[in-house]
Amino acid sequence: MKRISILFILSLVILSCKKDQPEVAWLKIDKWILNSNPNAEIPQGEMSHDLSQVFVNMDGKSLGVYQLPAKIPIIGDGTHDFVILPGVINNGISATKKRYPFVEPYKGSITLVKNDTVSFTPTTQYYSSVKFLIEDFESPSMQMDVATESTATLGRNNDPAFLKWGNKYGEIILSDSASNISIATTFGTVLPKLGAEVYLEFDYINTNSMLTNVVSVGNGDYYEDPYILINSQLKDKAVWKHVYLDLKEIVSYRQTTPINEASFKFVLDPGFNSSYFIIDNIKLVYP
Repeated sequence: MKRISILFILSLVILSCKKDQPEVAWLKIDKWILNSNPNAEIPQGEMSHDLSQVFVNMDGKSLGVYQLPAKIPIIGDGTHDFVILPGVINNGISATKKRYPFVEPYKGSITLVKNDTVSFTPTTQYYSSVKFLIEDFESPSMQMDVATESTATLGRNNDPAFLKWGNKYGEIILSDSASNISIATTFGTVLPKLGAEVYLEFDYINTNSMLTNVVSVGNGDYYEDPYILINSQLKDKAVWKHVYLDLKEIVSYRQTTPINEASFKFVLDPGFNSSYFIIDNIKLVYP
């Protein structure tokens, strides 16, 4: 008898909890679409990206940050004003999510339906005033310098198995244990300091790791600051990836050196006889 009473009370509690749960609408966002800005002041290059995060605000209140694809529960229904901001995995660190400062938020109304799912695909574009320094391996000459001590070479290729944008991509083949190469951009442009946002972004597919660096030169000084290590991928699972490297702190720290370049260093990973690193759409992005 006591057992029946306990079960009866538990049933009432469960039913009560279910009754008290608010009904929600679901907003489903699979991906961002990045469009070319028709009002851009300078060429913005390929619209490759990995805007994998959304910062969602509804009617002036934050609903949180979500990794895409996302299905977001929202209490309420009807038409609401949304501001959805694009975000990235900062420096390739999955736990570090940041609003990407160079692309516009989506602003508009979305009509929610209680106990139903509304699918929505936001669009964005770079701000028209954003500045770019680009190496996409399309021009006859590359804005890249290869260190004289390098034993490997930087080439260009158009193998259909890898080609995804334009007509060419950059390619480094490491073929023996002595293989190494160090390359750096030669844009020669003064990047903003004093805490200004500066990003390096690029696309890559690889079976070898790569160390990124920031080279700072000028006024008789030269600094090379090691930064982020890009890990290798398994040969049979290698895919194109897009990475966002936040250079603000390094660039702003090197106050006495006006010129900052991106540098990339490669040595053959241990345990391999040969490997490759393919790179495209290198961009230094700044306000």
